[in-house]
Amino acid sequence: MKQKIKRNIGSDEMFLKEAFDEFIEAKTANNLAESTLSNYQTTFSVFWNDNNFQDDTVASVIDEKLIFKWINHMKNDDLSIQSINHYLRDTRTFINWCIEREYIAPFKIKLLVAQEEQLKYFTEDEIEALLVKPSRKDGFVEWRTWAIVNFCLATGARAQTICDMKIEDVNFSKSEIVYAHTKNKKAQKVPLSHALEIALKEYMKMWRPAAVGYLFPNVGDEQLTRNALRLSFGRYCKEREVEHSNIHGLRHSFARGWILNNGNTLALKNVLGHQSTAMTSKYVKLWGEDLKEGYEDFSPLDQIKKNKSRKQKVERS
Repeated sequence: MKQKIKRNIGSDEMFLKEAFDEFIEAKTANNLAESTLSNYQTTFSVFWNDNNFQDDTVASVIDEKLIFKWINHMKNDDLSIQSINHYLRDTRTFINWCIEREYIAPFKIKLLVAQEEQLKYFTEDEIEALLVKPSRKDGFVEWRTWAIVNFCLATGARAQTICDMKIEDVNFSKSEIVYAHTKNKKAQKVPLSHALEIALKEYMKMWRPAAVGYLFPNVGDEQLTRNALRLSFGRYCKEREVEHSNIHGLRHSFARGWILNNGNTLALKNVLGHQSTAMTSKYVKLWGEDLKEGYEDFSPLDQIKKNKSRKQKVERS
């Protein structure tokens, strides 16, 4: 896609770059997370480069036709529908903001319809491999990743939550964990299970004896980045011969385990921090079929009849 769109002499229109800078300034003032702002900036860079915009490109050149051309450009570059929709979501937020300020004529951006994919999760054997405790001679990164695996499988926490966690966010006396920085900007409390408490205390005794600081820092005792977390978890999985290495798979594994153990759906929504039941319902839809396995062990009707049958056998004997 090559085009050079010049600003008309004497025009008082807003430059596209100026509009985006203003957008970022406004979102920063609204206290959006650094990761969200970074996503917007990355997406805008892709949008800018793909369309060959120039410093004097005006915001008003953006219309539905241009977005269609950009979508086709991304398709020709073999981007997945998920990646294209990610860019469209971020760009839509910026464009809608511009429309509200009348920098751009009104139009709507629709996401591409993708065939629903099965969410990836770790099998029971893979989880067992990931939970094998490191030896005392293993280094900090190995122990940190092991503790993170325990944390995610006990809470279903997101990757960003892992990076944001502070030592003081874990309250052992109250058996609870506080997420101070969440996706929806609302503080959230989740229970601290007994198994996770044991794992965290062992990890902290060896590597995090102080009462303050990040719970899962990098080797320089600074905040761990999501990219560093992704890379270290990938190496951790490879060393343990686990093929799947997406850190988000631990969150899916937590949700799947909760559902298969007949956990309350509303409670799952709250623990995972979902703002609506849509994603929670998707989990139930995806893994509800798995509930059939061993269903008779939990069905009240089957249990009552089994108990009655046992009682009759005892009476006859």
